[in-house]
Amino acid sequence: MSDRPASLSARLVGGALVWLLLLLLLGGGVLALAFRDTVEQEFGHRLDAMLRAMIAATEIAPDGTVAVVRPLGDPRFEQIFSGWYWQVSEPGGRRLRSRSLWDATLPTGTGGNAMQTRRLDGPRGEPLLVVERDLAFPDAAGPVHVLIAGDLREVADGVRRFHLLLAAALGLLGCGMAAAVAIQVRFGLQPLRALAADLDGVRAGDHPRLDNRYPCEVAPLAEAMNGVLDADTALIERARTHVGNLAHGLKTPLAVIGTEMAGTPDRAVVTAQLHSMRRLIEHHLTRAAAVAGAGRTLGVKVPVDEVAQAIAAVLTRVFADKRLAIAVEAEAGAAFRGAREDLEEMLGNLMENAAKWAAARVLVRAVDDSGVLQVTVEDEGPGLSADQSAAAARRGRRFDEMAPGWGLGLAIVADLAAVNGGTMAFDRSALGGLRVRLSLPTGAGERLARPGSPL
Repeated sequence: MSDRPASLSARLVGGALVWLLLLLLLGGGVLALAFRDTVEQEFGHRLDAMLRAMIAATEIAPDGTVAVVRPLGDPRFEQIFSGWYWQVSEPGGRRLRSRSLWDATLPTGTGGNAMQTRRLDGPRGEPLLVVERDLAFPDAAGPVHVLIAGDLREVADGVRRFHLLLAAALGLLGCGMAAAVAIQVRFGLQPLRALAADLDGVRAGDHPRLDNRYPCEVAPLAEAMNGVLDADTALIERARTHVGNLAHGLKTPLAVIGTEMAGTPDRAVVTAQLHSMRRLIEHHLTRAAAVAGAGRTLGVKVPVDEVAQAIAAVLTRVFADKRLAIAVEAEAGAAFRGAREDLEEMLGNLMENAAKWAAARVLVRAVDDSGVLQVTVEDEGPGLSADQSAAAARRGRRFDEMAPGWGLGLAIVADLAAVNGGTMAFDRSALGGLRVRLSLPTGAGERLARPGSPL
């Protein structure tokens, strides 16, 4: 048996139907009880009205006996055992009865001047509702007991018919509401089905990303998926770039080795080319290892001042012979949203490079500019010419193809900045040397690099 959970549609429809069934049962029960209570009250009012008519029709004859001088007007009192009866009991025990009672009698209650209501079984076992009271006549020897009884089966029949009608109505209502719930769930989940179809399209290669036509509840999920797709695309592009650079770098040594092997090989030339090939392989492996796990830490904020001060202390000792003054000016709250190792790698390479070329001063600044962390590292060295700066900023330019001293370190910084959704730029420092500017987003939703990020 499959352990796959039920579909979201089945969960929503099933839960809605359960609640709908409970509400219909509860509402039907309340309506049925309210109707029965209303019908019984109305039945009691009818009997009370008949009892008053019975009292009005009851008189004392000149000989002191009780007489009912006119009929009550309901033919059921004339039908034998119809379920509708009246009975008048004299003080001496004589009883007047409706023709419907035939030769049967009904037991009287406890008596009293107040109206009393009770239930009892009739002559044929039928359920009766009885209203009764005592009457006091001036010429009578005692109280006269008057009683009216009605057949409760009429109430039960009316309630039964109402129950059938109510069940049919609630059943139709429930079916209609169930259909409405199913349609609503299907309509409401349509964006998710569209999202699944678009993901199938992405997997099939029909389009690179999900579009932006999703409602606000689904849009964050689509954006997160687009972020993952963009990160994968950037990772693939980065891998292709590394492979292309490595292949490009190996072409020349391989060509030289091939030429040497075609004739009489020069051992020194072959050894030099092998050394060059080994250096290229180690170079690209180092770059790949530096960025392999970068840009994947969420919910972490690393203070720039703390990291920069620690690196400055180390570089001051390393370049003690230069007597460098490394100043760190980081505003309060300036923090990098990512892995601490990424920030240490980027700042370490930039500050070490600046210390290598600086005469006496290195300046590190960090500010949070409207959700973007701006970090600059400046020195007093020769810097880059305008052509070199333009070449460094040119899309697709490899930093390890620039002038000596501007190779692997800056290439790794560029890779790490791209992985963390940022950029690196060069210009002339006010100190006279190079200024390298890192722009890194501090928003959690902006950290993933987009396809084509500069490497």
